Parts: sequence; C-alpha cells; structure tokens
Amino acid sequence: MKKKLCSLIFTYLLCLFLFLSIINIVTAADPTVGEIKLTPTKPTPQSDVTVSSDISGSDVSKVRLIINECNKQKGICLASRNITMNKKSGNTFETTVTLQWEDATSITYHISLESNGKWIEYDEYTTLLSTTGSSNDSNGSPGFEIIVFLIAIIGFVIYVRKIK
Repeated sequence: MKKKLCSLIFTYLLCLFLFLSIINIVTAADPTVGEIKLTPTKPTPQSDVTVSSDISGSDVSKVRLIINECNKQKGICLASRNITMNKKSGNTFETTVTLQWEDATSITYHISLESNGKWIEYDEYTTLLSTTGSSNDSNGSPGFEIIVFLIAIIGFVIYVRKIK
C-alpha cells in the first residue's frame, strides 16, 4: 500500500511538473512587434520623423529604436543611434527622431526590446529618403531663366524696329 501511494504521489508530481513547464513555455513567448510606421512616410534628410509601432506581449520593460542614416551612392552610413521609445497608449510605443545628415539617401531601422530580462531584436527595414523639398537645384523663384527671356524680348524688339 505504501509503495502504491508513493508511486501515485510521484506520478501526480511528475504530471504537475510537466503541466507547469508547458504553461511556463507558453506564457514566456516573445512579444510581437506590429508594423513600424513612419510619419512622414517619405522623410527628407535633416527632418523630424515620428516612429511608432504596436508591441503586444507581457513583460516588455524597455523598447528601443535602432536607426542608421546612410548614403547608398557613397556606400557610407553614420553610426547607429539607439533611441528609447515611450509607451503612448495601449500597446503603442512611439518616439520622434531628428535626422542629422544632409547627404543621407536612406534610413535603416529596427526595434529592439527587453522582455523577461533578455534583449530581442526584430527585422530591419530600409526607407528611401525623399529629395523633393530639400534640393537646392530650384527654389521656385525666377533666376537665370528670366535673363534669357529678357534678352529674347530685346532681340525681338530690335529686329522688328530694323524691319520698319
């Protein structure tokens, strides 16, 4: 009887241990990071960019945005910046970044977060920067082309006077 009771208790404890182990594995799943949203969607160099993402999961203690500005034509990048993202509402984390490099053609970024004492890094994304609005080629005001236009008008007036 005593042997049967010991084996019954051992079996019960073994099943309890296995059950608790499975629950611990299921509840300790890594948090999920939703779509990373940029505002504006096509930023320009040296502009302010708001980055936000929905992060679901338990025990998320810190969320960081790792961002890198690059010039793909020159093949160089600035050093990565590690920026803290703050919880806004619900599961949404957000931060605003000021891009620093005027020659940047793209930004590369990903989210890294701390959960249950370990850091987890997620997929990296690249966004091309918009060059409209930051180019010095044309500022929308008349310049040299007005001089060419005036020379053409003066030439036409002289030609018409010569004919008369």
